[in-house]
Amino acid sequence: MIAGLAHAGQMTESHVHLTDDDVRAARRAWLTAHEEDPDSGRTARLYDGYRRVVSAQAQQIADDFRRRRAER
Repeated sequence: MIAGLAHAGQMTESHVHLTDDDVRAARRAWLTAHEEDPDSGRTARLYDGYRRVVSAQAQQIADDFRRRRAER
Protein backbone atom coordinates (compact mmCIF):
# COMPACT_ATOMS: atom_id res chain seq x y z
CA MET A 1 0.00 0.00 0.00
CA ILE A 2 1.14 3.55 -0.65
CA ALA A 3 2.94 5.06 2.36
CA GLY A 4 0.62 7.28 4.35
CA LEU A 5 -2.60 5.99 2.83
CA ALA A 6 -4.57 3.43 4.76
CA HIS A 7 -7.15 2.74 2.06
CA ALA A 8 -5.98 3.87 -1.37
CA GLY A 9 -8.58 3.42 -4.05
CA GLN A 10 -10.80 0.44 -4.66
CA MET A 11 -8.94 -2.85 -5.01
CA THR A 12 -9.91 -5.75 -7.21
CA GLU A 13 -7.82 -8.88 -7.60
CA SER A 14 -5.17 -7.28 -9.78
CA HIS A 15 -6.11 -3.62 -10.02
CA VAL A 16 -6.38 -0.61 -7.72
CA HIS A 17 -8.69 2.13 -8.96
CA LEU A 18 -7.40 5.48 -7.68
CA THR A 19 -9.85 8.34 -7.38
CA ASP A 20 -9.41 12.10 -7.18
CA ASP A 21 -10.23 11.73 -3.48
CA ASP A 22 -7.21 9.42 -3.09
CA VAL A 23 -4.97 12.01 -4.75
CA ARG A 24 -6.37 14.77 -2.53
CA ALA A 25 -5.89 12.66 0.62
CA ALA A 26 -2.28 11.88 -0.29
CA ARG A 27 -1.58 15.54 -1.04
CA ARG A 28 -3.24 16.67 2.18
CA ALA A 29 -1.21 14.14 4.24
CA TRP A 30 2.04 15.29 2.64
CA LEU A 31 1.26 19.01 3.04
CA THR A 32 0.28 18.54 6.68
CA ALA A 33 3.53 16.70 7.39
CA HIS A 34 5.46 19.35 5.46
CA GLU A 35 3.97 22.12 7.60
CA GLU A 36 4.91 20.24 10.79
CA ASP A 37 8.45 19.22 9.80
CA PRO A 38 9.55 19.82 6.20
CA ASP A 39 12.82 17.94 6.60
CA SER A 40 11.54 14.76 8.26
CA GLY A 41 11.75 11.30 6.77
CA ARG A 42 7.99 10.99 7.18
CA THR A 43 7.44 14.07 5.03
CA ALA A 44 9.74 12.63 2.36
CA ARG A 45 7.88 9.29 2.42
CA LEU A 46 4.50 11.01 2.19
CA TYR A 47 5.71 13.11 -0.75
CA ASP A 48 6.94 9.95 -2.47
CA GLY A 49 3.56 8.33 -1.81
CA TYR A 50 1.75 11.37 -3.20
CA ARG A 51 3.95 11.36 -6.30
CA ARG A 52 3.26 7.65 -6.82
CA VAL A 53 -0.50 8.09 -6.43
CA VAL A 54 -0.53 10.91 -9.00
CA SER A 55 1.59 8.85 -11.39
CA ALA A 56 -0.55 5.74 -10.93
CA GLN A 57 -3.75 7.70 -11.50
CA ALA A 58 -2.29 9.25 -14.67
CA GLN A 59 -1.38 5.77 -15.92
CA GLN A 60 -4.86 4.55 -15.05
CA ILE A 61 -6.45 7.40 -17.02
CA ALA A 62 -4.22 6.67 -20.02
CA ASP A 63 -5.00 2.93 -19.87
CA ASP A 64 -8.74 3.63 -19.67
CA PHE A 65 -8.50 6.02 -22.62
CA ARG A 66 -6.60 3.46 -24.73
CA ARG A 67 -9.06 0.69 -23.80
CA ARG A 68 -12.09 2.81 -24.73
CA ARG A 69 -10.47 3.86 -27.98
CA ALA A 70 -9.71 0.25 -28.90
CA GLU A 71 -13.35 -0.72 -28.22
CA ARG A 72 -14.64 1.61 -30.96
